[in-house]
Formats: sequence, C-alpha cells, structure tokens
Amino acid sequence: MNPKHLVSVIAVAASLFVTGCEPEIGPNGVPVVGDGPLECGRLAAPIHTVQGNQAMSALVGENVEVEARVSAKFVDGLGGFYLMAEPGSEDADAATSEGIFVRHAEKLDWPVGSKVRVRATVAELGAAPDSQTALIEVSQLIRCEDKPLAVAPRAVTAAGNAPTDWERYEGEHIAIAGPVSLVGNDDLLRHGALTVSFDGRDYAPTERHIPGQEARALADANAATRLILDDARLDEFPKKLWHLPAPLTPETPYRVDSQVGGIDGVLEQRDGEYRVQLVAPIGSVVQAPRPTQAPAVDGDLRVASFNVLNFFNGDGAGGGFPTERGAQNADAFKRQGAKIVAALDALDADIVALMEIENDGYAETSAVAELVRQLNKARGKERGDYAFVQPAAERIGEDLIAVALIYRKSRVQTQGEAVFTAEGPFAKWSRPPLAQRFVAGDFDFVVVANHFKSKGCQDAEGPDQDQEDGQGCYNAKRVESARVLGDWLATDPLKVGHDRVLLVGDLNAYGNEDPVRHLVNRGFVDAVATHMSEPAYSYVFRGNSGRLDHALVSASLAAHVGGAAEWHINADESPGFEYDEPDYDRRALKTRYRPDVYRSSDHDPLLLGLRLQPQTVAPTPAN
Repeated sequence: MNPKHLVSVIAVAASLFVTGCEPEIGPNGVPVVGDGPLECGRLAAPIHTVQGNQAMSALVGENVEVEARVSAKFVDGLGGFYLMAEPGSEDADAATSEGIFVRHAEKLDWPVGSKVRVRATVAELGAAPDSQTALIEVSQLIRCEDKPLAVAPRAVTAAGNAPTDWERYEGEHIAIAGPVSLVGNDDLLRHGALTVSFDGRDYAPTERHIPGQEARALADANAATRLILDDARLDEFPKKLWHLPAPLTPETPYRVDSQVGGIDGVLEQRDGEYRVQLVAPIGSVVQAPRPTQAPAVDGDLRVASFNVLNFFNGDGAGGGFPTERGAQNADAFKRQGAKIVAALDALDADIVALMEIENDGYAETSAVAELVRQLNKARGKERGDYAFVQPAAERIGEDLIAVALIYRKSRVQTQGEAVFTAEGPFAKWSRPPLAQRFVAGDFDFVVVANHFKSKGCQDAEGPDQDQEDGQGCYNAKRVESARVLGDWLATDPLKVGHDRVLLVGDLNAYGNEDPVRHLVNRGFVDAVATHMSEPAYSYVFRGNSGRLDHALVSASLAAHVGGAAEWHINADESPGFEYDEPDYDRRALKTRYRPDVYRSSDHDPLLLGLRLQPQTVAPTPAN
C-alpha cells in the first residue's frame, strides 16, 4: 500500500474509535463518497492524498470529499478558489502539496479562512504531465464554521536557494520574502505577468553553451529557479496593473534585473509553467537603473549595429498608413522616429548598420532617406552629415524589410558601389546582406550588414522545424545563410584586394549556435566575446537574455578592434515604453511614452571601436 494511503487508513481507524461510524474506504485509500448531503467533521480525503507525490494525481476521475480552509478566492479572475489544509493535518511526505484548486464559477460569499467541505471530481487541468491537480464538477459545497481562521502561507526561501521541485507547492498559498530577480517583463501589459528567477539573470542556454547536454542542463536549471508572478486574471490587456507596488512609468520601469520582494500568492501550474497568482500587491521592487549615456569604446571610428523595429514611413509624404509593419498611423510614426533618432544621435557612430527598415528603395520618399533626414535635422548643421549607402538596385531582395548602411561623410568615405547577394536562402528567407567599402585616411575596410531568418516556426518544414536543441526553427536556413555569406565574401565581391571585413547585424542566433560557430570556424573573430568582460546580451525573450546581434571581424581586421559594447536601452525595457498607441489603454501614451532612447527597439544597439592602426598587443578574451 502507498504510504500516504496508509495514513488515510490510520485516520479512518481513529474516526471509528471516536464516532463509532464505519465509513467505507475505497481501494484508493480514501472514503467512498455517497449521494447524501455533506456532513462537516466526517472523514474526508486529505488534500495531500488527492495531490499525491507525483506530477499527476493517482485519483483522477474519482469523486471525493475534501474539508479544508479557503486560502484564496479567484472566482471572477480564474474561475475558482483554493483550499489549504489546516495546520497539523499535513502528512510527513515533503513531496506532497497541502493545497488544491477548486473550479467554481458561482460567487463565493464566504471570506478567506472559511472552513468548507466540497464534493467534486479529481482532475488534471492542462496538458500532461505539466498539468495542475484540481477539483472540478462540484456537486455540493457547504461552510463548516462561521468564524474564519486564515492559514499562514508557507514560506519559500529565495536568494539562491530555490526549491528544486515546485510541484510540492502546487495549489499552496506561499510567501517569498525575496529578493528575486526580474528576468522577463514582456508579458506584463498583455497578461499582467512578470517572470522572476531565484538565481539572477537567466541566459539563453545556447548563448552560454553549444547545443547539447550542457545547454539542456542550463535550460532545466533556468526552469527550476523561475516563477511567473501573475495578476490572478485570465483576460488580456488589463486596464489596471493592481499587483504592482507602483505604476509602470519611466521612473519605475520594471527593467530586467530589478529586485523583487514580498511575494504573496498561490502557486499553480498553468500553460505548462509555474505561476504565483498573487493575492496582494508585490511588496517591493528595487528598480534596476537605466543606462544614461551611450558606452565609450576605444578606437578612432565607431561602428554600430541597430535593429530599428520595423521602421516603415508609409508613402513618404505623411500618408499611406497603416503600413504592413511598424507604425499604424502618422502620429505613431512620429513617435517611433523620435525614439530611433534619439538613440542614433546618442550613439554618435561613424557607420551604422540598420536592420528591419522598410525595403522600399532609395528615393527621397523611402524609409532610409526619411530616417537620415530626421537624424540630420536633429543633429543640426555641424553634426548632421549622415548619408545612406545605395547599391545599384531599386531595392534589396523581395522581403518587406531590408538592411541598410548609413555613415557620417565627415568621418568616412565610401569607395565603389555597394553590393549584395540574393543567392540561396537570401532569395526568400534571410534578408540579402549589404556590403560597402569604407575609407578613413589610409585605412579601408568592408562592412557587411546582415539579418538572418528569425526563429519563428511559421511555415517551417523538414530540417527547418524545431529540432529541440535550443536553436528554434529555421536553424538550417540560418546555417545555410552563414555558409553562402562566407562563400560570397571569399570571392571578394567588392574587388578590394584584401579581407578586412566586419560582419554586423541580427543573425537571429545566440552566441554558441551553429550559424555563429560556422562563421567563427571560417576564421571570423567574435569581437563582442573577445572584448567584453561582462556577460553580453542584446535581446531578452521569455526570460532568457542572449546575443542575437553580432560583430564578427576577419582575422586581418581583428587587430584593429579597440573595444566592443552593447547599450542596454531596449532589451531590458518593457514594451510599454514603445511608440504604439495601445487600443486597450490610450492613457498610456501620457504616462509612459517619452521621445527618448528607451525601448526605441526590442534589440540593444551594438557598438564597436576600430583603430586606424592595428593593436600590437592582443586583447584579453572575456571570461
């Protein structure tokens, strides 16, 4: 007999001795449920027996009676309430939970702490095995005592001591003093959710490790120390974020790496993830500071890479909105432009590779021409000397978006025409790379702007499907893009007669993924990994930080790299600071939007310093 069932049998024997009744015990070790009315005080199925010590309950489909106290009421938000066993009734098995969800759509007038008895069916909600044990199809529910008695939440340790198995707390009212680290804020506006970790910032497994065993181990470790803090509602785009200790504003931005304390709620498993459905606002948040200045890098020239998040300018004359991507009206486009211009102005780069700019050519009405005009106007006559690179083509490839190169005419000059390739995967999937030769004094080099196929799985087939190795969908297309790019550059397409080449841009691959390693194996040097001593990241996705944006230099150019940096103005920020006008909360523009650099995109800009004369001593690689 299972030990927890033995506990139930012992409890039955005690009941017989006290009451003289002879309840029938089923083969599962819990009392058999009859058809009569509920009676408080009779032997009931303990919550820990219903929950069990495995991922799923052994009593699924069984009709049971449970008597416990209401620990949280979420009838309006989640369609039910939670029960918690009374102190002293717990079992000795640390792997079993003492709390459970009861699906109940009717209003529950009794306060939290009320002792109730319920007759219902045991079920698992969600996809197995990542489901939540619950009581559903409630047939009877009564209150057993008039006086409520709150059951204290179970304290869960934080700061590097996260539980190794959250299942044992499923359904329980818990309290986390903290601090824990905020690792994801991208779902705050849509679902009222923040992601926190007990182990500091979480990094994408394939940023730290080659796809394989070590990467899988890091993915498991991230999941084991992570929780989602939820607002106890299922509706989208809540008008009020009641659970935040302060509103989402530029002064309280809830950036990644903020420290969160005072978490009070019920732990549940929903959508395959462990969540704390909060019963009270978060106690405290120590806001992570925003960087106030663009980073300095050693070198004579500053080269940047910046994904401008679908910069589409309509018809180029103030109309033509909504566009297929980007701003949906002229006012939103003005707000978008103000943020991107502010970021580009502060970067003060001599050359900038742009990604996700509208692929509408190079006329005065084009997106790239519009961006350069706005940037030069903001910088004034003395500093507004940017121009854009124009290849001998009306547009680059057939995608809606393209890469582009802009540069300061007073700092560098172009030599020869820019070229691109639309061969292989660049014909449809990855955006065609754009290459231009630049000259500064006696020094010349080639910059190639890149934007490989994203990890999204829409229309993925065969080898482009997710191989469950941490690299997402279309990894095969990205590897092929890297191979074709390397082969193309090996032909010296600009006829420069040397191989001083800088590859920059959004490769949609983390630092240890196949496309990046392919280019490194061909002799390119990862400038960010070589020159940055702190952990690098340019993007945060589902709580994982990593580099999608790269700077890879040929061996002959590597000695000219003086430094590399990322400016963390976007990835750590909430999408609530973007230029959009939310349909669900138009007041947000007044409280959140500023024409500043923060959340000008979803990618952080990357900055590289190049010396006109090569270094004589090689830099110390990052740890």
